[in-house]
Amino acid sequence: MVMKMKLKSWHLYVLATLCFLFAFTSLNMKYDRFYRVNGIDNDNRSLIEKYLDKEEQDYLIDHGISVDEFIDYITYDQFHLQYYQYYNELKEAKKYDSLENLINDVNSVVDRLTVEFGTQTDTYFKTLIKNDLFYAYQKSTYFDFDNVRYYQLLRTLYSDDDYSYIILTNNYVNTLENEKDDTYKLFKEMVSTYDAQGLYILMNTELKANASRLYKIDTMSQVIDDTTFIGGYESKHMTMIENISRLSYSMYLNEEAYNALKQMYDDLYKNTKKRFLVTSAYKSYDVLNLEENTSQAGYSEFQLGTSVSLKVNGIKDVEFVSTDVYQWLLEHSYEYGYVLRYPSDKVTITQKESCNIFRYVGKENAQKMHDQNLCLEELNNQ
Repeated sequence: MVMKMKLKSWHLYVLATLCFLFAFTSLNMKYDRFYRVNGIDNDNRSLIEKYLDKEEQDYLIDHGISVDEFIDYITYDQFHLQYYQYYNELKEAKKYDSLENLINDVNSVVDRLTVEFGTQTDTYFKTLIKNDLFYAYQKSTYFDFDNVRYYQLLRTLYSDDDYSYIILTNNYVNTLENEKDDTYKLFKEMVSTYDAQGLYILMNTELKANASRLYKIDTMSQVIDDTTFIGGYESKHMTMIENISRLSYSMYLNEEAYNALKQMYDDLYKNTKKRFLVTSAYKSYDVLNLEENTSQAGYSEFQLGTSVSLKVNGIKDVEFVSTDVYQWLLEHSYEYGYVLRYPSDKVTITQKESCNIFRYVGKENAQKMHDQNLCLEELNNQ
């Protein structure tokens, strides 16, 4: 009787085990491993099973990634699920018409960032997107994240598809770091002062002995000589000289300097019935390089667009000092913001003498120089 009972218990145990295994297998076969994926449906489930390998499917499930975060990219051969957030960040920047190009570019950039920064890749990628430097990083192997804020400044001088500013920025920063002043302040000042070509000349030309570069220029009072190099500087507010007698038709000045010169020219005629002739005005770095004394390129006040050489037509330059026009200018030019740049009684200071060169310094500076009998060098040293 006992043997029969044990046999029946054993049978029941086996039967229960078999039932459990059958039920478990049946349930497991019907189990949807994607049920926790947000936004899943039959269509995108088919895409996931077709285009994502086992490892990516596990990654999808383990990280609870919503379908709409990556489904637009899934059919592209180069798609990597692990990069979906990077695709989306670049997509939001609205720079791409082609998702295929977007995916390929993100892959190359993220792969490079991963090699360089490992676990910090996400941080550096966000920096590129935030500062709109994704393409600059992609196009230049010289990209330095320490110089991001400098890139933002210099890029304003270049076209959108010109990334040469990356290596130039690196070089300029290295040069400025040898200066005593704040590097970023100097960089910001020079970008606001120069155009791309003028700045390139400034930073890449070997200087004369004892000369230094000027990163910011006050056109009203800046003394420019053999100790001050302004590269290819050009005023951003130039205008052609009109309705004034001049040696050449195409002559230019800073707009403010021109307006003052025109008023002085008209008033001179009203008072004396005589006129002066403009023989020199603004000269570019390139023009100075073509002239006989090429050493003045980058070291000439005529680059500022605020200096003019004057004479009376038909009279030699050296005889200008004996004319009524010269005497009137000595007495009244300061009223218009102009001063005789190299007066004869200041030669020991200016190291030059000329009765022909007048410089626009603004009415306030000119009045002070007139009242105190100062040359420009003395004004700057006060």
